[in-house]
Amino acid sequence: MKFFPYSALILIFAFAFAACGGGEEAPAPEAVAEPEETEVAGVTITIQPVGDEMVFATDTLTVAAGTEVTLVLENTATAPVMVHNIVVLTTNSDEDVNRVGMAAITAGEALAYVPEDDAIFASTPLANPGETVSVTFTAPSEPGTHRFICTYPGHFATMQGILIVE
Repeated sequence: MKFFPYSALILIFAFAFAACGGGEEAPAPEAVAEPEETEVAGVTITIQPVGDEMVFATDTLTVAAGTEVTLVLENTATAPVMVHNIVVLTTNSDEDVNRVGMAAITAGEALAYVPEDDAIFASTPLANPGETVSVTFTAPSEPGTHRFICTYPGHFATMQGILIVE
């Protein structure tokens, strides 16, 4: 019986080895899915003037209500007097466009030709020729039509477009 202690020891190691993973792996516990945060995807829209004309190359924009919008003005003009901005209004009213456009002159360069007016929803800084500027805002939560204009003196009459919120 000299071999008994060794046999017992071998059996103990065999059972221990088998218990440590010699067989099939136990199924992993099911992971509990954590709720994901829902983010409204933002949109970036780039607008340029038509060369050295006082006209936006894009005059109709459409975004979903409540979307974060980054409006980029890439001033591709080359003439030094073709300084531009984009001012988004709360309405599509000609009366508001004319009032804001005319008030821009008296607002002056100190206010970047953006007057204080309740009809203004968002505005970019001024962009000299060759410069790019932007503004980020959240589109209104209600569908509607909004006008955007350039308020650099004299430009608003022809530099206009429509922002449609769906």
